[in-house]
Amino acid sequence: MTLPDDPDVPDDTTLEAVVGLLDDEHVRTILTATSGDALSAKELSERCDVSQATIYRRVERLTAAGLVDERTRPRADGHHDTVYVATLDEVSIRLRNGELRFDLERRGNDVADRLTRLWEDF
Repeated sequence: MTLPDDPDVPDDTTLEAVVGLLDDEHVRTILTATSGDALSAKELSERCDVSQATIYRRVERLTAAGLVDERTRPRADGHHDTVYVATLDEVSIRLRNGELRFDLERRGNDVADRLTRLWEDF
Protein backbone atom coordinates (compact mmCIF):
# COMPACT_ATOMS: atom_id res chain seq x y z
CA MET A 1 0.00 0.00 0.00
CA THR A 2 1.35 3.42 -0.93
CA LEU A 3 0.72 6.15 1.61
CA PRO A 4 2.15 9.65 2.02
CA ASP A 5 4.34 10.66 4.96
CA ASP A 6 1.62 12.62 6.70
CA PRO A 7 1.02 12.11 10.44
CA ASP A 8 -2.70 12.90 10.02
CA VAL A 9 -3.25 10.08 7.51
CA PRO A 10 -3.82 6.62 8.95
CA ASP A 11 -1.29 4.12 7.64
CA ASP A 12 -3.39 1.12 8.62
CA THR A 13 -6.18 1.62 6.07
CA THR A 14 -7.07 -1.85 4.86
CA LEU A 15 -8.40 -3.09 1.55
CA GLU A 16 -11.53 -4.28 3.35
CA ALA A 17 -12.13 -0.79 4.79
CA VAL A 18 -11.69 0.93 1.43
CA VAL A 19 -13.86 -1.57 -0.46
CA GLY A 20 -16.48 -1.37 2.29
CA LEU A 21 -16.57 2.41 2.01
CA LEU A 22 -16.69 2.39 -1.79
CA ASP A 23 -19.57 -0.09 -1.70
CA ASP A 24 -21.77 2.72 -0.33
CA GLU A 25 -23.51 4.85 -2.98
CA HIS A 26 -23.51 7.95 -0.75
CA VAL A 27 -19.78 7.59 -0.06
CA ARG A 28 -19.08 7.42 -3.79
CA THR A 29 -21.21 10.54 -4.36
CA ILE A 30 -19.39 12.39 -1.56
CA LEU A 31 -15.98 11.43 -2.95
CA THR A 32 -16.96 12.39 -6.48
CA ALA A 33 -18.46 15.71 -5.43
CA THR A 34 -15.56 16.68 -3.18
CA SER A 35 -12.89 15.71 -5.68
CA GLY A 36 -13.49 18.98 -7.51
CA ASP A 37 -14.90 21.34 -4.89
CA ALA A 38 -14.73 21.69 -1.14
CA LEU A 39 -18.34 21.28 0.02
CA SER A 40 -20.19 21.70 3.30
CA ALA A 41 -22.41 19.01 4.82
CA LYS A 42 -25.44 21.02 3.72
CA GLU A 43 -24.19 21.20 0.12
CA LEU A 44 -23.40 17.48 0.16
CA SER A 45 -26.82 16.73 1.62
CA GLU A 46 -28.46 18.53 -1.28
CA ARG A 47 -26.30 16.77 -3.88
CA CYS A 48 -26.83 13.32 -2.36
CA ASP A 49 -30.49 13.92 -1.51
CA VAL A 50 -30.01 12.59 2.04
CA SER A 51 -30.07 14.11 5.50
CA GLN A 52 -27.11 16.01 6.90
CA ALA A 53 -26.88 13.37 9.66
CA THR A 54 -26.28 10.74 6.97
CA ILE A 55 -23.61 12.94 5.39
CA TYR A 56 -21.86 13.47 8.73
CA ARG A 57 -21.77 9.70 9.39
CA ARG A 58 -20.26 9.01 5.97
CA VAL A 59 -17.78 11.89 6.19
CA GLU A 60 -16.66 10.69 9.63
CA ARG A 61 -15.87 7.24 8.18
CA LEU A 62 -14.11 8.76 5.15
CA THR A 63 -12.07 11.09 7.36
CA ALA A 64 -11.06 8.22 9.65
CA ALA A 65 -9.80 6.31 6.59
CA GLY A 66 -7.90 9.37 5.36
CA LEU A 67 -9.97 9.64 2.18
CA VAL A 68 -11.57 13.02 2.97
CA ASP A 69 -10.08 16.06 4.68
CA GLU A 70 -11.96 18.64 6.74
CA ARG A 71 -11.19 22.31 6.09
CA THR A 72 -12.46 25.71 7.07
CA ARG A 73 -13.98 28.03 4.48
CA PRO A 74 -14.19 31.67 5.64
CA ARG A 75 -17.30 33.66 4.75
CA ALA A 76 -17.62 37.38 4.07
CA ASP A 77 -19.75 37.84 7.20
CA GLY A 78 -16.85 36.80 9.43
CA HIS A 79 -18.16 33.33 10.18
CA HIS A 80 -16.81 30.15 8.63
CA ASP A 81 -18.08 26.89 7.23
CA THR A 82 -16.60 23.44 7.67
CA VAL A 83 -16.12 21.92 4.25
CA TYR A 84 -14.86 18.58 3.03
CA VAL A 85 -12.51 17.71 0.21
CA ALA A 86 -11.53 14.29 -1.13
CA THR A 87 -7.91 13.33 -0.59
CA LEU A 88 -8.28 10.04 -2.44
CA ASP A 89 -6.51 10.13 -5.78
CA GLU A 90 -6.37 6.51 -6.86
CA VAL A 91 -7.08 2.98 -5.66
CA SER A 92 -5.59 0.05 -7.51
CA ILE A 93 -5.96 -3.66 -6.79
CA ARG A 94 -3.62 -6.28 -8.25
CA LEU A 95 -3.61 -10.05 -8.22
CA ARG A 96 -0.17 -11.46 -8.97
CA ASN A 97 1.37 -14.80 -8.14
CA GLY A 98 -1.45 -15.73 -5.80
CA GLU A 99 -1.23 -12.50 -3.83
CA LEU A 100 -3.84 -9.73 -3.69
CA ARG A 101 -2.31 -6.29 -3.19
CA PHE A 102 -3.64 -2.78 -3.29
CA ASP A 103 -2.25 0.72 -3.51
CA LEU A 104 -4.00 3.73 -2.11
CA GLU A 105 -2.74 7.06 -3.34
CA ARG A 106 -3.81 10.32 -1.82
CA ARG A 107 -3.42 13.84 -3.09
CA GLY A 108 -0.29 15.50 -1.81
CA ASN A 109 -0.24 17.75 1.20
CA ASP A 110 2.95 19.67 0.55
CA VAL A 111 3.53 23.39 1.12
CA ALA A 112 2.57 24.33 -2.45
CA ASP A 113 -0.74 22.44 -2.11
CA ARG A 114 -1.51 24.15 1.19
CA LEU A 115 -0.74 27.60 -0.24
CA THR A 116 -2.93 26.88 -3.26
CA ARG A 117 -5.82 25.82 -1.00
CA LEU A 118 -5.31 28.90 1.17
CA TRP A 119 -5.43 31.15 -1.88
CA GLU A 120 -8.54 29.36 -3.21
CA ASP A 121 -10.29 29.90 0.14
CA PHE A 122 -10.00 33.68 -0.24
